Amino acid sequence: MQMKNTFTFFLFLVSLFVFAQKQEDNSMSVEQAHQMMEDLYKTVQYNTKEEQILYSLKVFNGVCNYKIWINDMPVHNMYKGARGELSFTINGKILKAGKQELKIRIYPYWNREEQKFEDYLHKYAGLDVEISEMDWDAETRKWDYYPILTYQTPREGEESLQENPRGFLFEEGKEELPYYEETVNFEAKVPYNLTGWSKSVDLRKENQKELFKEAKVFYQGLIKNFKNKNVPEISKKYYNKEKEVIQALFLNQKDTKERWNEDFLSKIINPSAVVDELNDNLYLEFYGNGKVVSLLKSPAGTRPLVIERVNEQGKKKYLTLDLYLHRPTPEEPLEIIR
Repeated sequence: MQMKNTFTFFLFLVSLFVFAQKQEDNSMSVEQAHQMMEDLYKTVQYNTKEEQILYSLKVFNGVCNYKIWINDMPVHNMYKGARGELSFTINGKILKAGKQELKIRIYPYWNREEQKFEDYLHKYAGLDVEISEMDWDAETRKWDYYPILTYQTPREGEESLQENPRGFLFEEGKEELPYYEETVNFEAKVPYNLTGWSKSVDLRKENQKELFKEAKVFYQGLIKNFKNKNVPEISKKYYNKEKEVIQALFLNQKDTKERWNEDFLSKIINPSAVVDELNDNLYLEFYGNGKVVSLLKSPAGTRPLVIERVNEQGKKKYLTLDLYLHRPTPEEPLEIIR
């Protein structure tokens, strides 16, 4: 009799668990999730182009790898050693008007054969960075670009790397350096005021083993959502991030829908999509003055979230995702902020 009661209770618990799962899964339909994300454009303030100000960063590197941060949030990590020009819109790293911080670090090439970075910077290593403000010109109906900051790593002469790729960072005979880092400031005039990670918990002060475990569990949960094509759960996890980014970029209805569906979700729920599992060589990287954290793969510091899919032409395509987590208050779990 006791065994029967125990078994009956077990079945009750199982049925309760299944019911709870169904309730959770049915809390939002796929259609409702799509609508929730596509309606984010309605929260955007400063809808006229005359009110909007965008900021872009252009970088050119010579004989080095590099990292660039705006307000201690990563803009780009060049670790493959390619030389050339790249540009990025950086409004998503700017929370409000006023003084902003640009930090650069250049370091030696990544040696793929030996799977390590070279010991010292090459004597021709260098970086040119230009930050521009983009304002709408109502008369010409075009965006005008105004450089507000031009930065160059130290070198002999004034030539840009584009004009003179052999510009020196170091004079012959000077001490070799493992890296070079510098921080400079610039002013931004964005009209919005975002909370972002500004009031979040300083994660550097938490138990690091527990923080790593929590971050890894979050990644694994998101990977599970991707594999199951669970659009409602994916939408809920990305909602706060997307709301702020869409404001920072002043996206309209068409652009908001395109950003969420075409640029992101369609690649996740593609029937051929395969998500890489996390490997064991992971470590925590802090951003946002310790209030934001991400997992990176060692030793090269690459992002672990990679989705492989096959496009209409039968070619393999890869989507590598940024994932930056914060804790809004001490009582809350980690969530996506960028």
